[in-house]
Amino acid sequence: MAVLVHADSTILVHGIGDPLARFQCDEMVRHGTHLVGIVAAERRELAGWSFGPTPVFPTVAEAVRATRAEVSMIFSPPFAVKAEVEHTIAAGVRTIIGLTEHVPVLDALVLRHRASRAGVTWIGPNSSGVLSPGRAKAGFFVEDICVPGRVGVITKSGSLAYAVMAEMRSAGIGVSTVVAIGGDAVRGTDSRDVLTLFQGDPDTYAVVLLGEIGGQDEEDAAAFVAEARFAKPVVAFIAGRSVPPGQSMGHAGAIARRGRGDYESKRRALDAAGIRVAETIGAIPGLLTQAIGRP
Repeated sequence: MAVLVHADSTILVHGIGDPLARFQCDEMVRHGTHLVGIVAAERRELAGWSFGPTPVFPTVAEAVRATRAEVSMIFSPPFAVKAEVEHTIAAGVRTIIGLTEHVPVLDALVLRHRASRAGVTWIGPNSSGVLSPGRAKAGFFVEDICVPGRVGVITKSGSLAYAVMAEMRSAGIGVSTVVAIGGDAVRGTDSRDVLTLFQGDPDTYAVVLLGEIGGQDEEDAAAFVAEARFAKPVVAFIAGRSVPPGQSMGHAGAIARRGRGDYESKRRALDAAGIRVAETIGAIPGLLTQAIGRP
């Protein structure tokens, strides 16, 4: 199994005017993902690109009626994301993955509230997407860097996840699903939500939690593991150990305040929850093997 995207997931793409969206459409087809439609309000969004047999719809409501799509990928420009996601929620799509950077914070707050009220999983903004190797690709991750397996990966950073999955692949450890929740200060989905999904997936035997300084997502995840009696081993890594308090590391949410959101506070929370913390990304496969053998 997998979480969020599966072999039979039907997926829409919004914001096809972005070259990244066009490239990812081609990559999704290469990976065998069910790309069932493109949402483009204006035909000029398609200028200069051949979209092949994939149908194009002027609205997400029409796309959902025709395809019964379950997942939407949003590449729309930052100030268009709010309206696009609201329309997608109204159309009945249950999982929405926002890959756009620089979405206004107030818009992100509104979308988190509206998605929660509608029972919709809103991942992002500024997510690198979701990949279930051998099943479906909905974002920037590609199967070339990992193999199918039984370890779930939760990350804020796409590049960090790539490095870790490469280490896992070298050690013969595969991935069930990798979920990038995004590194912005306000997100629709946090690590606790994804841990809940992995808890319910019988084919995920362990989880790798890739965190970074800033915010309290990792502390909240540690509390969830401890309080909810999370039944599967969790291995964590926290990036930004040497970053001084108050300095940004790259993501909008990666700014540590002394005593809150810094490396030491996160490490203490993870240790208290019994979560194995890797000192380097190269140590992650060994910790996984110690926890559950060869996943």
